[in-house]
Amino acid sequence: MTTDLHFDISKASRLDNEGRIRELRIPELLRDIGGAKKGITCVDLGCGTGTFALRLAAIAGEKGKVFAVDDSTAMLDILKSRTPPANFRWVKADFTTTGLESNSADFCLAAFVLHETKEPQKIINEAFRLLKPGGILLAVEWRPELDSPGPSQRIRITHEKMEAMFRQAGFQDFTDQNWTEKHYYGRGKK
Repeated sequence: MTTDLHFDISKASRLDNEGRIRELRIPELLRDIGGAKKGITCVDLGCGTGTFALRLAAIAGEKGKVFAVDDSTAMLDILKSRTPPANFRWVKADFTTTGLESNSADFCLAAFVLHETKEPQKIINEAFRLLKPGGILLAVEWRPELDSPGPSQRIRITHEKMEAMFRQAGFQDFTDQNWTEKHYYGRGKK
């Protein structure tokens, strides 16, 4: 990515903090909101250390596939050290241009990455390209109205901006909702 907003690798341990994982209720978010289930093909755009991607792999099971995309060698090295399961593939690429096949995924995830790029629309567009018809994009971001820990409020993505980006890319049935005290999600269908 060509941005100064990129997550600081020296803070990578924060991504896998047990308190954060409990607060986000990641399996429920992926299954109940995102619709992740056994046998699907998933793409985690900006996977970082694999906090979400590894849980996606467990949900997808051995007949499913997970492509974990990140442009940071250091983040991918942390992920690789966790010995991901056989249904797991890591992809070193900018998450706005993954190089993965069009119409190949059932589910795409963009968790806490939209605020990290100057062109978040490109992430949403890439997810649309990757998804099969009927596929789901789930984006998770910091609630912009709160002065909470996390990224500066000036770079947070508003609910309205997220919805506009989803619609511009071509997504239908957009919904968004506060998920935790500090986070919200947006969901759309191709």
